[in-house]
Amino acid sequence: MWIARPSTKARTTPRSQQGKTIMVASLWGSTLDTRSAAPRRSLLRSNRDIRSLFWSLGLFPIPLIVAYFSPWAALALLPCALYLGFCAGVLTHYHNHQGVFRSGTLNQLYSLWLSVFYGFPVFAWIPTHNQNHHRYTNGPLDATSTFRRGKEDSLYEALTYPTRSSAWQLPAVRAYLAQIRRTRPSEYRWYIAQIVTLIVAHVLLFSFFVDRHGAPLGALAYAASLGIPALFASWSMMFINYLQHVGCDPESPDHHSRNFVGRFENWLVFDAGLHTVHHEEPGLHWSRLRELHEARAASIHPILLQRNVFTFLWSRYFRGSSEHILVSRLAPSQSEEAA
Repeated sequence: MWIARPSTKARTTPRSQQGKTIMVASLWGSTLDTRSAAPRRSLLRSNRDIRSLFWSLGLFPIPLIVAYFSPWAALALLPCALYLGFCAGVLTHYHNHQGVFRSGTLNQLYSLWLSVFYGFPVFAWIPTHNQNHHRYTNGPLDATSTFRRGKEDSLYEALTYPTRSSAWQLPAVRAYLAQIRRTRPSEYRWYIAQIVTLIVAHVLLFSFFVDRHGAPLGALAYAASLGIPALFASWSMMFINYLQHVGCDPESPDHHSRNFVGRFENWLVFDAGLHTVHHEEPGLHWSRLRELHEARAASIHPILLQRNVFTFLWSRYFRGSSEHILVSRLAPSQSEEAA
């Protein structure tokens, strides 16, 4: 029998309706997590981001290099490119919470680079994720709430959630961009630069591959090396958000998120599976999530501590197991209210 360790994260109001202020890391701003900080002379806020930069600057372009020589080889390496696309989403997510560099200009230039591989301007995370999702955490006011279509959970719901979530988020992104244009014109210009860089880079690379390999093979080279991985990057971030919150209890300080805790799997994705502690300290550097998770794990229900995404998908959507659905047992009123 599981006995929860009392949480120290007591709440006086429901989680989903708290008017708390979420720390939003400005790309120009100060360090939020000083505990993992690099020496002041370093360009990086944390030396652990040497690995982040190796992935983003060193590994992300490899499918493009392969496609230059052989579209068929790029197609064969598509699973690796999809993995790198997922990592592009993860690193974009972390960068929006806490800029990798101490320099605001370097952070903005890095955002341009990430936008190309993420397949969407990275500033779009700020209004819908940093300022909304972390404030309301899958509650009724969360623009990305998994309850917006009721409490049904199925493979169809999971696979189509990213498309619906994109539509739900778009008005907030547009409103935020208009607000930034009025209030912070210099930052607005960087955001427009993200949009322009994304479009120009994809058009140029598509044209380059078509010119090198001819129309059919050139299109294949672009799709396998950048087009499909970039689409997958943004799709997979919304898909994983669904898995990390569906069936959880938005009102609970301990059970609002599902965690995927396998060590090797998390090493591959910069500990992106440790979601509960990320919500509690969104500005915490990814390299410290494991330490904080292990300190909190005893107060999280075991069914919210899954080994990895793949075993969860198999058990929940192919075997039809309902053992992972916690909200119906811990907070039925929330399910009914949201439905």
